[in-house]
Amino acid sequence: MPSPSFYLSGFLSFAGIVQAKKFPASLTDLHAKLKDEDGVTFDPLGVAAVLYNPRVDKSAARLYTQFDRGLYTWPHLTMIGGTLPPMQMLVERLNATMKWIHPSIKLCAQDTTMLPVRSDVSGNVFRQLPLNLSNAWLTDIISFPTSKQPGNDFVVVRVDAMFQSTENRQKNVRQHAGNIRWLVRKWTLELICLLNGAMLTTGMVCGILAADIWAFALFSLYSSHWFASVLISFTSMVKIHKPDHIKNDTQERYAVYERDEGGTVIFKGPQKELEEWARSTWEYDQSWTKDCLHWFWTLSGTFSGFSSVACMVNMKGALQLAFLGVLVYSSLAEIGATRIARHLQTQAHGHIYMDQVLDNNTRSLAIIRATLQISPECRLKGLDWVKLGLLPPMGVFEKMQELLSEIEADLDQGSDSLLPGVDEKCAQFLDRVDPSERRLAERIVTEVKGTLSYLKSI
Repeated sequence: MPSPSFYLSGFLSFAGIVQAKKFPASLTDLHAKLKDEDGVTFDPLGVAAVLYNPRVDKSAARLYTQFDRGLYTWPHLTMIGGTLPPMQMLVERLNATMKWIHPSIKLCAQDTTMLPVRSDVSGNVFRQLPLNLSNAWLTDIISFPTSKQPGNDFVVVRVDAMFQSTENRQKNVRQHAGNIRWLVRKWTLELICLLNGAMLTTGMVCGILAADIWAFALFSLYSSHWFASVLISFTSMVKIHKPDHIKNDTQERYAVYERDEGGTVIFKGPQKELEEWARSTWEYDQSWTKDCLHWFWTLSGTFSGFSSVACMVNMKGALQLAFLGVLVYSSLAEIGATRIARHLQTQAHGHIYMDQVLDNNTRSLAIIRATLQISPECRLKGLDWVKLGLLPPMGVFEKMQELLSEIEADLDQGSDSLLPGVDEKCAQFLDRVDPSERRLAERIVTEVKGTLSYLKSI
């Protein structure tokens, strides 16, 4: 029985004979000609390759950082607008006033959101925390849905190990997802990349068989850009730079981020971890290999962007449609790849201590619940709300903090006589406040007792 390769070679020979009549007798007679046909054409859609796509910059930044190396390899695909980042990098390199800042650093910085915070980290020295590809697992936590009282909604997340080793991250993934699921997701990302390359290579071959030099040029340039992306994925062009000398201070600190749309996210963790997070930056360590890969990716992407318009208008309709199919596939596949990557990174971080405090009628109730009601790992022990400017500088709030500190200490000790002791502490609290703030103090006492009664009932 003939082998499959026999049938394949026969098919290719037949296709070659059919297409041979379309070629000139000599290769020297082969010239690029402007298209002149009356068939279906998709010329105007050629600009889709250079349309702005907000997902492209983040994908390119993931390619350059490969922060989750060891878990998966991020595939940068030839999607809609995929050639814009290399074109922008080339323009940055030619026109940059500060040439010592590498364009790849600016690329990663564009996808870094600086969260304005109020903190007691290093004495409130750090006023911002970077949210980027290295801590994307925080994205869902920060974007939590609010209740009907968004200004009184809190989410507390514990930050114990922001930058873990690859071995620990792989161990966490195996524990959460299992070895088989991890490998399936990892291979899925690699298959997405290989399919993209196979589609471009097929388009290049079809351009040869169809004697369409414009299609051949377009798919060849895109194939070279895809190949440059694959080469870059084997290394980390841009890395997270962490300061070498940070004091090993394990004292609990807080950073409070108040969202513009309502809701407050409170990061709790050791001084060392929060300071390391606040001081982390992107770093491009120049080398001959990295520079060559960078320029290969930049130039191939730039030429691909220009060719997508120049060649598209002169290609045959069927090959135009094939090229648009590649763009659509890559754009949709990138969305799926992002979801897979986010799941893997979240699982790689390990168990996340996080508690939500929602549906609070007053801000004081939210603070009381966040101090006494949530899990011990997330309780806001020692957070000075007044000092950080999160509560008005009123005596009643300062004394409320003292009251909560005393009750929280009893909770840590697991006191059996908690509620009787609370009555005494609340009475002392009411005696100490200014008479003009008595009504507010009574409301706070009611909220404290209500919270503790809930704890006793569960």
